[in-house]
Amino acid sequence: MISQPNLEAALKKTVLLYNRLNGSQAIVKLVNFSPEMVIVSFAGPFCYECGDVQKYVDGFAKDFKVFVDYAELVHEKTRETTTHSVEATYVVKSR
Repeated sequence: MISQPNLEAALKKTVLLYNRLNGSQAIVKLVNFSPEMVIVSFAGPFCYECGDVQKYVDGFAKDFKVFVDYAELVHEKTRETTTHSVEATYVVKSR
């Protein structure tokens, strides 16, 4: 299991990387995390029904792998919070 401080550091780096690469399409913010679960918010002009959201959710998990090679984020659920924002919940799995 990844420690809380290591997870926090990796998540902060992932948020910075993700926003640098995708900021014109979706901005991600860290909502809450624990060694078992991560919740992030995505905001932007994307289409919830057309699959854009899944692309962004998967992209965040992929970017996380840049900083951590012994754990991964597995998408569990997504919920629409407003017209142009969603929250994604990931389970933190050891590899």
